[in-house]
Amino acid sequence: MYDLAIIGAGAAGLEAAKTALENGLKTVIVEKDYKSWGGICLNKGCIPFKFSLHLAQKTKDFSYISQEKDYVVEKIKKTSWESFRKKGLEIRWGEAVFVDEKTIDVEGSKIQAKYVIIACGSYPRKIDIKGENIFFAEEAFSSLQKDDVNILIIGGGSIGLELASFLNCLNKKVTVIEKEDSILPFLDKDISQRLKVILTRGGIRIDVSAKMENYDLSSFDKIFICVGRMPATQGLNLEGVGIELAFSRIKINSYLQTNIGNIYACGDVCAKKLYAYLAQYQAQLAVKNILGAKLKPDYRGIPEAVFSLPQVAWVGLKEEEAKEKEIKYEKIISHFSPFSSSYVYQDNEGFIKVLIDKKDRIIGASIISCNASELISIFSLAIKEEIKRKNIGDLVLIHPTISETIPSLLKVF
Repeated sequence: MYDLAIIGAGAAGLEAAKTALENGLKTVIVEKDYKSWGGICLNKGCIPFKFSLHLAQKTKDFSYISQEKDYVVEKIKKTSWESFRKKGLEIRWGEAVFVDEKTIDVEGSKIQAKYVIIACGSYPRKIDIKGENIFFAEEAFSSLQKDDVNILIIGGGSIGLELASFLNCLNKKVTVIEKEDSILPFLDKDISQRLKVILTRGGIRIDVSAKMENYDLSSFDKIFICVGRMPATQGLNLEGVGIELAFSRIKINSYLQTNIGNIYACGDVCAKKLYAYLAQYQAQLAVKNILGAKLKPDYRGIPEAVFSLPQVAWVGLKEEEAKEKEIKYEKIISHFSPFSSSYVYQDNEGFIKVLIDKKDRIIGASIISCNASELISIFSLAIKEEIKRKNIGDLVLIHPTISETIPSLLKVF
């Protein structure tokens, strides 16, 4: 019998395996096949998309970008797989199905384990639309043809805007439609409105409060569905074991434990926010709790980002949330254009908004910048450790850099 069986070799599953092996647990991981090793993030999401977007700013050769993307993904995958094999992780290929709370069937072979972590990720949410030219965002590389020019993206969330930015770099004519009254509707309104202006100015058509019936779908060469993702819980026989679901997600307690005591879940199958780094964080805690700890996830100061062009990143409270909580706050809003470094790095479209409470603590920040995903980290630390505005404002940072704008904005005279 194994100490731990992990279902899914994505971001959460591999982090759980790493933590388990480091703590001496006899561990087995189940994944559909080698092609799926690394999960959606490595194979069709974070890594290939961000790498391709970065490369598309240097070349318009889609064939070259796709080839380089495949090389990078395979290199990371092979390195990861070989590393885990050397560490003693047992790997089983196939579909996992629960027999009971301690037994999993994998293609007719039984695995028994004292504990199980479900980390099998998510799949694209479907909508009622049919056609030969309709694909999910993760199928962009396999479906896009050189002569495809007119592209429709359904969904103005994170995935839709990242794909739109990539295709816009390739000189495609991109239209994004969003049913809500703003893109990234979960963002601070000042930020989403500003980003829309920048993206539109850059050549992307964005229609909000949009209805699909108002568009001639046959006029587009390709249509990409980008309306979120769903937990991949089908086929596991969760109902047979009695594992409870909540809104299609696996229901967990504060310790990442399901209603079946020895079964845990982490990542997209149970999380409301689908990020690889959150999945990894949860996986670490799940294994530590299996080992006897009583650790609850602390989501304070965990940043989020969209890798559009420019990027947008945020952490902590948005202004609407601060108002709802009746928190008294001061806000600082600024463009990057007053700072010379923004012109050095062609980031003068940059925009920042910071919320500060009456105790001089930073409680929220949102940034639009070519480097927003990096810049947000200083605010992540500030919120996590309750660092005061004055302490950030007193920092002396390198010139010329984009990061030096932050203490300049927060300086107290």
